[in-house]
Amino acid sequence: MDEKKKKSKAAPIAGANDRVCEHLSFAAKEAFKRLRTNLMLKVPEGDRCHIVGVTSAQPSEGKSTIALNLSYSLAELGKKVLLLDADMRRPSIHLKARIERTPGLADLLGDSNSITACVRKYQSSKNETVFDILPGGNIPPNPSELLNSRRMATLLKTLRSAYDFIIIDLPPVGAVIDAISVSKNTDGMIVVLRENHCPIGVFKDCVAQIQEANVPILGFVINGALEGSGKKYGYGSGYSSYKSYGGYYGNYYGS
Repeated sequence: MDEKKKKSKAAPIAGANDRVCEHLSFAAKEAFKRLRTNLMLKVPEGDRCHIVGVTSAQPSEGKSTIALNLSYSLAELGKKVLLLDADMRRPSIHLKARIERTPGLADLLGDSNSITACVRKYQSSKNETVFDILPGGNIPPNPSELLNSRRMATLLKTLRSAYDFIIIDLPPVGAVIDAISVSKNTDGMIVVLRENHCPIGVFKDCVAQIQEANVPILGFVINGALEGSGKKYGYGSGYSSYKSYGGYYGNYYGS
C-alpha cells in the first residue's frame, strides 16, 4: 500500500458530527426551526412542562437524530429542555451527543442513582445553547417493565417541575411495546418516517397502535427526503396520506 493510500485510510471521517445541533447545515437548521414552531403551536406555551415522545414505525428511521436536534432547537429559544433516551434496548443519544451512556435512565429506575448523577449537559461549541440529556444507561434485562413502572411515571412527574419541554426518544412502535408503555405519560407523540424505508402498511399499523392507546399524535416528520419526492409506498404528492392522519408534518432533508 502506498503512502497516499495509508494516509487516506487513517484520516478521520469528515463531517462525522455534521448532522446534530450546531453542526447542521443552514437548510437543516431551518427545517428543525419549522418543526419546533409547529410543535409549539400544538402545545401552547404556559406554566406546564410538555412531555413529547418521538418514535417511529420501525428501526433506522432516524428518530434519535430528530429528537436530539429538536431538543437543541427548543433550547435555542431559551427553553429549559431535557432529552431523555428511553430506547433502552438500543440507546444511541449518547453517541450522537458524545456523552457518557452510564449511569442513565435504566440505572435511575433500577437502583438508588440520583437524577443529578445521571443527567448530563449538552453544551454547544460556543457555549450558546445548553440543554440536559438523560442517557439510556446500562442496558437492563427488563426494559418494558421499567418503562411501564410506577417509578417511571413518578420520575416524569418529578422532572416536569424542572423543565419547559421533555423530549423522549422512544423505541420503534412496531418492534417492541416499550413506546406504547411510555406514551401514556406524554402529552403526545411525533412519528418519524424515513422516505423509501417505511411501507405504508407498517406506518398505518404504527398509527393504529398509538391511537388505540388514546395518545395524541402531534404530527409526522419525513426524514431523509428529497424535495419533491414522496410518491413511493403510496405516500402521495406532498405526503398527503400522512398528513390526513392529523397534526403537522415536516421534512428534514438529511439522513
